[in-house]
Formats: sequence, C-alpha cells, structure tokens
Amino acid sequence: MANISLSVIIPSKNNKYHVSDLIKRISAELTDVEVEFIVIDMNSSDDSVIWALEEIKNNNLRGCVIQSGGSSISSALNTGIYKSDGKYITFVYPSRGYKNYLPAYLAAAEKTAAEFVLAVPSQAGAAVVPAETGVNGDAEKMTADDLLSELIYARKFFDFTAVIIKREYLLRNHIKFYEDCHFGYVEAFIYNVLLYQPEIACADILLEHHAENSVFKDPNSENINCYERIEAMLKVYDTLKLQRRDNLRLTELFECQKLPSVVMSVVDILKKQGFSSAAIQKSLKQKGYTRLLKISRLTAPELRRKVLMCKFFPWFYQ
Repeated sequence: MANISLSVIIPSKNNKYHVSDLIKRISAELTDVEVEFIVIDMNSSDDSVIWALEEIKNNNLRGCVIQSGGSSISSALNTGIYKSDGKYITFVYPSRGYKNYLPAYLAAAEKTAAEFVLAVPSQAGAAVVPAETGVNGDAEKMTADDLLSELIYARKFFDFTAVIIKREYLLRNHIKFYEDCHFGYVEAFIYNVLLYQPEIACADILLEHHAENSVFKDPNSENINCYERIEAMLKVYDTLKLQRRDNLRLTELFECQKLPSVVMSVVDILKKQGFSSAAIQKSLKQKGYTRLLKISRLTAPELRRKVLMCKFFPWFYQ
C-alpha cells in the first residue's frame, strides 16, 4: 500500500450532497498528494452515504464510509482517528470549509517535521503564499505553551476544522476526544493535544471560507448540558497537573483564568436561558463549581470583575 500523506476525517449525518462535494473539492486541491477520505456516518437517513461512496469510487480515490450508528460525534471522530492510515490527519465538517489551504499545511509540516499545523498569516489580509514555501518564519518558533497561553486568554483563535495533526503523535500520547462530552469536546481535545507539547508549524496563509458554506450543525447539539464544558476542562486540568506539573505559571493560569472563564461562560448561558441568579448560584454550589472561581495576578481584569460580581453581588450580574 502506498504511503498516505493525509487522512481526511469527515463526520456526517444527513448532509445530502455536501460530503461528496467536499471530497471532490479536496481531492482536486491535493492532486499530487496521497490522501484518504474517511466518512463517519452517524446514522444518516438520506442518501449522503451513497453519494460519498460514488464520489470515492467513480474517481478512484482512496477512502471508505464507516457506520457509527447513533453514537456521539466525539465517538465518531475517535473512530476516524483509529481507522486512518495517514501520516497526518485533519477533521473536516461537511458544511464548513476553507479554500485550498491543505497543500500549504502539508508543505509546512514536512519542512519543519511538525506534529501540529495551523494558519498564522504574517500580515492581516495577506494572500496565500506558495505551498512550497508556506511557513511563517516569525511564528514558526511558536511553542505549545505560547499557544496555550494565547488560547487561555482568548487572544488567539483557530478553527478546529483547519488544523492538521500527526497521527502517530495522537496515538503515542493516547489523545482522543471525550466520548461522554457533547459540549466542549473540541476545546478539550485541542488543549490535550497542546499539553503534550507538539512541534508546531504555522502556515503563512490567510484562511478563506467557501462562500456557500454554512456553520456545521452538530447532530448532538440538541439538549446540550452546558455543564459538560466545565467537566471537560476539569479533565484537561487533571492532565495538565500530570504532564506539566513543572510549569507552575501554566497551572496557575489554568486555575485562575481558564477554569473561572469557563464557569462564567456557563453562567452567561444560563442567564440567557432565563434562569434566576439564585437558581444559578444554587446549582453552581451543589455541583461544586463555585470553588473554581479563583482569581490571581494572572486573571484578566474583565474576568476578575465578573467573578467578583458573580460571587458577591450575583443579583446585579448581567
């Protein structure tokens, strides 16, 4: 079997022709790359599976469709990881994508022997650089700790569907999605990837959405329990204390910035849903989440204000 450079993992449920269109588009962008398409079907009732299989078969592409029944999207993504054979993997949702970024990502990965690649354009509004160069020299030296700090402070954001990760890195470190988590599963996965300190490459490319794409609707998005995000981050925190116990600043940053920010985001969600301040406070206390509202010198000023307001003047918190 030829060496596969990239495995494209596509979770799908009733996405009609979008899956086959996605396969067609990516295969056209990667004509000189050995790529496989792994479609994880989550109990679709339409013909999307048939269209995807026909696209793979009619164009002599490497790929398959795997049935995962009614399991969670986290379980579907984990299945994709374990069934893949590519040196690198990427996760792509059918109704959400970017134009022609994968060649530059793969070039950056090969040039730097990276285990994690994301887009960091050298200039706002910069054009896509040629795939054979494709690495941002300044950002190329970004470390996992640097990126974690930027994510914790929400100073940097990148789309989960626009990264590539070395498959062997995930398997070696036993990194996977939390299958019992429907809200926050992507965030937790990315944090766990970075906690094991991958070699990072930053492709000098400005991502451009496909105009016809719309935001992917998670098939498990109904009746989401927003507290699951807190539980997911607590699991990440446990991993951090094991893997990065030598990094006291990162531990404090997670305790006094990340965890309280997640709790406050849940408070905001509950407020929007019409829950009273008293009900929210009672729920947080019963679940033991009030202990996570810690602040320190590393806590951002706005978050500090929100935490203090929520703890001592909850009826005024908006």
